[in-house]
Amino acid sequence: MDSYVSRTELSPVDRAVVRAPSAVSGIQPPSASGVKDALAQEERRGAMAQSDLSSTGQELASVAEYVEVHARIAEILADLSAGMTDVEQAQDAIQSMLPRPIILVPLPPASKEAVEHAAVIARRMVERAAYAHAGQAHLARATVEQVAASST
Repeated sequence: MDSYVSRTELSPVDRAVVRAPSAVSGIQPPSASGVKDALAQEERRGAMAQSDLSSTGQELASVAEYVEVHARIAEILADLSAGMTDVEQAQDAIQSMLPRPIILVPLPPASKEAVEHAAVIARRMVERAAYAHAGQAHLARATVEQVAASST
């Protein structure tokens, strides 16, 4: 009836048993700085998602404009090859699609330096436009043939 066992009779317990890792990581209690960090991360994610959406929208708008211009040029060239328009009308139609450079001059409460800066920018644009026109006017024959071959 005596179920008393002395300590010396007990076998020692092996406490160095390796346990399997938990499938779920432990959750740390939130601290004041942890909550602020989580809110800041959430705000950054929202801002990044918003900027991604706006950049995607801008890219789509740019692609749409490119496709529209490309289709309009194809229409002009088709009309030209069909004999519906002459070269001058086709040239005018293509020239009307090119963007016109615009310089915004500040209104009267602006300083003299701001107005002079706008004038300097306008002069630079005129100089660079002359270089661009000269470069486009003197294309090599091989370049023109390659562009014509790649468009068909």
